[in-house]
Parts: sequence; structure tokens; C-alpha cells
Amino acid sequence: MPHIDDPTTLFVLAVLVAVAAQVAAERLRTPAILPWLVAGMAMGPFGLHLLHAETLGTGLHTLIELGLAVVLFEGGLNLNLKSLKTHRFVVGRLVTLGPLLNTLLGGAAAHWLAGLAWPLALLFGALISVGGPTVITPILRQVRVNRELNHILTSEAMLIDAIGAILAIVLLQFCLPSGDENSWHSFVRIIGEKLLVGVTVGSLAGLIMGRLLTSQAIANAELRMSLALALVWTTLVTADAFSAQAGLLAVLVAGGWLQQQDVADIQRLRHFKGSLAMLLIAVLFVLLSSTIDLALLAEHLDQGVMIFALLALAIRPAVAWLSTVGSPLSSRQTQFIALMAPRGVVAAAVASLFAMILTDAGVPQAQLMETLVFCTILLSVVLYSLIAQPVSKRLQVTGSDEHSVLIIGGGQMGLELGRTLAQSREVRYLDLNTAVIAVAKRLGHIAVAGNALDPLFMEVAHAEEVGSVLVMTGSTDHNLLIANLAHEQFRVPNLYIGMQEGDEKKHAETIRRLGVRRLFGKPWTFSYWQDQANRKRLMHTSQMVDGDSGLIGLRLAQLRVPHGVQPLAVRRGDKMLITHDELKLMEGDEILLLLRPERVSEGQGKLLPPNPEGIAG
Repeated sequence: MPHIDDPTTLFVLAVLVAVAAQVAAERLRTPAILPWLVAGMAMGPFGLHLLHAETLGTGLHTLIELGLAVVLFEGGLNLNLKSLKTHRFVVGRLVTLGPLLNTLLGGAAAHWLAGLAWPLALLFGALISVGGPTVITPILRQVRVNRELNHILTSEAMLIDAIGAILAIVLLQFCLPSGDENSWHSFVRIIGEKLLVGVTVGSLAGLIMGRLLTSQAIANAELRMSLALALVWTTLVTADAFSAQAGLLAVLVAGGWLQQQDVADIQRLRHFKGSLAMLLIAVLFVLLSSTIDLALLAEHLDQGVMIFALLALAIRPAVAWLSTVGSPLSSRQTQFIALMAPRGVVAAAVASLFAMILTDAGVPQAQLMETLVFCTILLSVVLYSLIAQPVSKRLQVTGSDEHSVLIIGGGQMGLELGRTLAQSREVRYLDLNTAVIAVAKRLGHIAVAGNALDPLFMEVAHAEEVGSVLVMTGSTDHNLLIANLAHEQFRVPNLYIGMQEGDEKKHAETIRRLGVRRLFGKPWTFSYWQDQANRKRLMHTSQMVDGDSGLIGLRLAQLRVPHGVQPLAVRRGDKMLITHDELKLMEGDEILLLLRPERVSEGQGKLLPPNPEGIAG
């Protein structure tokens, strides 16, 4: 086939291939990096001969740097700082011992097994220490490991991108002909300089971004998004001007600083950066993987497999054990960390960027080093994607926090329900009502303002961690769509939705397929309860389930619930149970209620047993 000489056409084709590969990944439920890698190799000069990345010339170099800046900034913007503080000792050791042992031992393996010269071998070791959230995030979402493991592995992936890249940048200096291979004493000075520049410039940039993005002078939301992108790239080149490649760390730090400031549309910024980062990652990976020499890969596949086996079966377990010793993590959690270290797009992008620099400088074996990096990435994605589910089950580290709930779209009533459930559960909120979200934040809850049908806002609320999602908008159709998203993309085990009168029959098949339960054990009239809550006409009360109540052993759906009475939760011992149709009441239960007092006659039971004909009222 004739290859494409026009850079514009080439870039558009790469975008199409990348998006098609991502669609395939969604259908196959696999990390997108694998289809990107396969598609790129298939379309490249060693496959169908359609994609020739060199056609972009120096533009490819620029695209890699700008793409990496957005990817790392987005990582800093989404880094869970609260979790990082909690697990700082484990994560800190993972992101220091990991690159160190991978560089030394992985580099030694590349030298002895593949014949790479020592400087290139150590550079290879630094490159394959880079993980990346683009691979670990979909794996963890699919598996749903417990919260501690999720936080540790995602934090490691985000931080190690920048740290591993900085280490690789330093080692690159010793691979270039102008480098002084005997100047290893300068190693600490060089890496210290880049860390200092990256942290300093990144911190200042993050503070400046926060000031500008909260300024009333820039009121247009779309303009703020464009300004943020411009500032990210300005941060990159500014830090690089002081110390080559320090910009990668600077943009990560800038993202971390920005997320701590009170930027009104931070979710919109995350959405914009998340979408842009995903597109750039996809295109970069397709273009970079198209440059892999398949003949060279086949020739050195045996050595690549042996090197990867050493990394996966010896080095990673050693890093995991040394990082978790003395921590409260169980041995099973440590074992899962030891068996989960996929490599991502940052390793590929930096390896390709360095291979170009080394090739231009006339350094032999640069392409072999790049090929071994891609071989490691390919093997790691395939292995860890396959073993994550069975290993997590065998080690019994699966399962979200069953006491954590995410309330979606409830407005003021969502706050009332949350206050009740918060007596024994962790409660989070996702709502379009910014006033409600502001109140929830003041109460100390994780609260996100946004559309629950956009997966980004579900990600920001960390829906992958919660045990239950309660959807309470005024539309049953809308509630089912949100429940489907929580089920399909975030694997939330327990789904509860508010349903209007008769909708449980209308949507019976969807309800059965998703396994959702009707909230409150009665039809949900959003507008009425929202109005009453806003007018402050409601009061909290409770009703005991005892021998005189006639409620023992009944399901909530069987009860007669008078107009103006809303069951919120059932207290059973020290547990707070979510009310739904199938919840069976037991003696000693306390039903917590919200009601409009004038709607209930004095002395009238708030929740009543079925009438004699057994028909719920």
C-alpha cells in the first residue's frame, strides 16, 4: 500500500485509528492502551504501511512534549491528595524504591540479556519504571479492589510518571556523546536541580493559574479553559528553559496546587483536560507504536520476555514488600501490589522521544532500547489485564466500602437523607444544585457539582469506591440511565433509584437487568418533597418496630405509607440500612422518617401494616 506523505492526512488517520481502537477497548472491557498498541503496529511501516510517523518530522517531537504536559497536568489535577497524605509512607517508598531498583536491576538485565551498553541499559531501566494511570485506572475500575489498594496504586501511577521521567532525563545525559560517562558524581546535582526547578516553577504556576481562573475579569467559562491550557504549556516551556525537561514535573505540581484552590468550575476544567488528555494519549500511542520495528521486536522477543519476567516476578515483589513493611496493609494487599505494575503511555512517549534524540546524535542501539520498552509495555498490559480479576478474588481484596454511599440528584432531600445515613455511613453527593453541594462540602462530605450522566463527574466523586449509589432525580428514566452508568463503568454493587408511580412495572426488564431497587418502598415524587424541604415544612421523627406495630416480618413495599410521610432509613443496632422495597423489618428496628406534621393525624401510625385484603395503601 502507498504510504501517506501529507502530515495533516497522517494525523487525521491516526486520530481515526485511535478512536476506533478505543471503541474496541470499551466493547472488549480491556485497557485502551492494548488496542492502541496493536492498531499502531498494524498500521505502521512494518504492518500495512499506512502510518509513517516520521512524516510529521519535528512536529512529532513537539506533539509528544505538549501531549505529555497535558497528561501529567491532568494527573496532578485529579491526584487524591487526602488519600496521598494517608498513605504517604507506602506511596513514597513505591515511587522512590521502584525507579531505583528498576533502573539498577532492570538495567542490569537489559545489559546482560539484550546486550545494551550500560548507559542505555540504565536508561531503559528508568523508562520501564514509569507506570501511568491510563492503564491502572481501567483495571482497578474493572476489578474494584478495596479503597486502600485503589488509592495507593493510583497515587503511585500518577506520581511515578514524573519521577521516573525525571530520572530518565538525567540518565539520558550520560548516553549522549557529549555526556561525560565518568561524571556520575554529578548525578545528584542534576536530578536535584530538575526537582527544584520543577517543584518551584510548578508551585508558582499553580498559584498563578488559581488566581487567574478565579478572577472576575475572565468570566467566560470557555475562555478560562483555553487560558488554563495555555498556562499549562507555558509552565512546561518555562521550567524547561531553566532546566531541560524539568517541565514534566512542573506541570504535575501545577495541577496538584490548582486542585487545592477554590476554582468555581474546576470540574469543567477536569472534563476539558480529561477529554483532551485522552485524545492526545490515544493519538500519541498509535503514532509511537507504529514506529516499532516488528522484525527487531521478533528478534529480541525472548530477551524481552525474560527481562519482563524478572521485572514482574522479582523486582516488583521486592519493591512492594520493602514499601509496605511496617504499614497497616495486610499481606494479601501487599501481594496484590506486588502483582500489579502495568506500564503506560508516558513510558512509551518518553522512550520514543529519547530514541529520536539518541538516533539524531548517532548513538547505536537507541532503537533496540525503544523496542524493549514497548515490549515491556505490551507484556505488562496483557499480563496484568488478564490476572487482575482472578488474583484480586483469590487474595480477597475485592469489594468497595459497603458503608459508603453516593447520593445523586436529591437536592435538599438528598441532604436530608444524607444527614440520616451519615450517622453510620460515609456519604458523598453528586448534584447539579451548587447550593446543595456547597452545604455538603461545609459539612465535610465529598461533594461534586455536575451531571451524573457524564462519567467524568462520577470519577471525580470516586464512584468506583462506593458500595451503594442512590439516584433521586425526578425522572425514573433519568435515574435508570445514571444507574446503568454506575453499573457498567464503575461496577457499583448496590443501586437504588427513586421511581414515580407505576414505573416499576413499566421498566421491569431494565430494573431486573441492572438489579436496581426502588428507594423508600413507595413512589418518589421529587417536586413535592423538594418543595416541602425548601419551605422547611418537614420534621424528622421515628417509629419503632415492636409487637404492637404489626410491622414485624413485613417488607417495606407491603406497608401503607400515608401521604406526607417519607421513610429515610432503618436503624438496626449500630447499622443504618437504606430503605427499599425488599427491606424486611425486624423487631427492634427504628424507622427514621421525614414528615409534614399537619398531614398526619395525632395518634395515627406513621407507617401502617397492609389492610385486611393485603393491599398496600
